[in-house]
Amino acid sequence: MANESIARLRQMFEDEIANNADLYHSIDIERVRTEDWQVKRFLLDQPDMDEKKAFDNLCKALQWKKSFGVHDRTDQSFPKEFWELNSVEIYGRDNENRIIQWELYRNQRTFPELNDITRQFISHCLERVDRTAGEDGFIIITDSNGAGLANVDMDVARYKISIIDYYPGGLRGQYVIDLPWLLNAAFKIILSFMSERLKKIVSTMKSNELSKCVDSKFIPVCLGGTREKNAFPNDLIPLDQHSSLNLSEQFLDRFYKLHKLPRPRKM
Repeated sequence: MANESIARLRQMFEDEIANNADLYHSIDIERVRTEDWQVKRFLLDQPDMDEKKAFDNLCKALQWKKSFGVHDRTDQSFPKEFWELNSVEIYGRDNENRIIQWELYRNQRTFPELNDITRQFISHCLERVDRTAGEDGFIIITDSNGAGLANVDMDVARYKISIIDYYPGGLRGQYVIDLPWLLNAAFKIILSFMSERLKKIVSTMKSNELSKCVDSKFIPVCLGGTREKNAFPNDLIPLDQHSSLNLSEQFLDRFYKLHKLPRPRKM
């Protein structure tokens, strides 16, 4: 029945693109045609395997990807500091064979000048880890040690939660490590933004508990593991050199000063 449902959804999608091909990216069109998981995930997301709802959600997700330019950016589209300050890495698998994306919370800051590219970065990272994981799914581990209220941005939190729905069956767990007591109230508010289903896969734990679900060779030393190397993409360009962002010298000086980083170069 599942294979028959997949075939029917594919045909529904072919009918859709016959009339509205410009709403979809060619990458997503090809994935629907050739990869069962890119169709099945929307069926499994429906408790009753409702094909109409699955089709509607499939179209909504792929239209969002096209309109937001998810496939138009690469790792190098984003400043080196985004990757390194937030320690965004895909590295290792947990004990249930799910890909792990690692993140660091204490360096996250909100800058109006970076609102658009921040959301693009969040979307890019979600697409990237989802694509790496495939049907096995992935988990996100967030190191919140040392974070404070200055790191909390409810709009960004809402955005992260809202786009998870475009990747049904992808995120299998989110672990918040060493949550400071000062952020307990903010964490409860963020949980209130989530669906009941999403809340069930979010949990907090201490860093010394992490080895119960992840091999220590994948865990960074800062979280009690043995991994010393990082897994950032290659050929990243510093924020200072992303001229397309049209950032002022005053802003760049403020950004690097806040994060206690030297400017890579002066204009």
